Amino acid sequence: MHAPRNSERSRRGRVPGLSGRAAEPLPPPAGKSPPAAPYALTFLLGALAAALACRAEQEPRFEPSVEPRRVVSLAPNLTEIVFALGAGRSLVGVSEYSDYPPEARAIPRVGGLEVSAEKVASLRPDLVLATREGNAPGPVSALSSAGFSVLVLPTGSLDAVLDSVRRTGDALGRREQAERLAESLSARRAAVRALVGKGPRPKAILLVWPDPPQAAGGGTFLDDVLTEAGAENLVRNRPGWPVVSGEYLTAAPVEVLVLPASAANRPAFERALTSGGLSRGAARRARVVWVDESAITRPGPRVFDALEKLARELHPETEHGTGNTEHAR
Repeated sequence: MHAPRNSERSRRGRVPGLSGRAAEPLPPPAGKSPPAAPYALTFLLGALAAALACRAEQEPRFEPSVEPRRVVSLAPNLTEIVFALGAGRSLVGVSEYSDYPPEARAIPRVGGLEVSAEKVASLRPDLVLATREGNAPGPVSALSSAGFSVLVLPTGSLDAVLDSVRRTGDALGRREQAERLAESLSARRAAVRALVGKGPRPKAILLVWPDPPQAAGGGTFLDDVLTEAGAENLVRNRPGWPVVSGEYLTAAPVEVLVLPASAANRPAFERALTSGGLSRGAARRARVVWVDESAITRPGPRVFDALEKLARELHPETEHGTGNTEHAR
């Protein structure tokens, strides 16, 4: 969905009724474990709520009248897509956690899950990129109503990632680059499907936070990634991000624990593995696969890197499997 650019330039930058204050937790201090779930989990929980409230229908391709020169990205995955299409220099504003590629860190911030509409407007963008599931609707609607061109993109599956790449390419005047990137990513997914084939699927749980243990359930982006990588998601019958009890993890037939790790949350996962809820019963006996949190939780091009790694680690018996799964105990 997008609003046509308003020809009355006087409206630009005037977004009434919004304070522009971000409504999200601050990131933890460097080197310290966060007291609650990290930003990636917050993003994913918000994504589920919005996705369930508004299941996406296919939208028309975005055709800008003028190639945008000033672009604002309201989500880290969209920032990564813009850079992957070779249009990073067009970005004049990005979301708080846009840290990849490294060049993105120097671009002005406009807020996190609930962006500052006033700050976005002050940057005079030709195009604003947002996510349907990961951005609060209020500021996005305000920017659209104020006459800015806003493109809202889906993020709920690997198919949605490919769609977002193509539609972002259209909006940036880079359709050919987007088609090449989408075709390359599609080919990599096809190779993963061939790798895992019709062989046995290890019973797995992907945890997004260890204490209390919170898993990727059915209908989530990470359930799609886990399934495509050749696993059987044991909590797929539970939609969203269910908290699973210690008793369940002790008795469940789990063969693999998939843990998205970052500098902030890996210490918490390791404590759970050595003395917490993941240190007993079936959870203790399970293989542990670590994946980079920002790569696997962001619906952008790097998720296909995470998909390939996860497929190899889940299936070390295949010809191209690594066989180097880390068992952290």
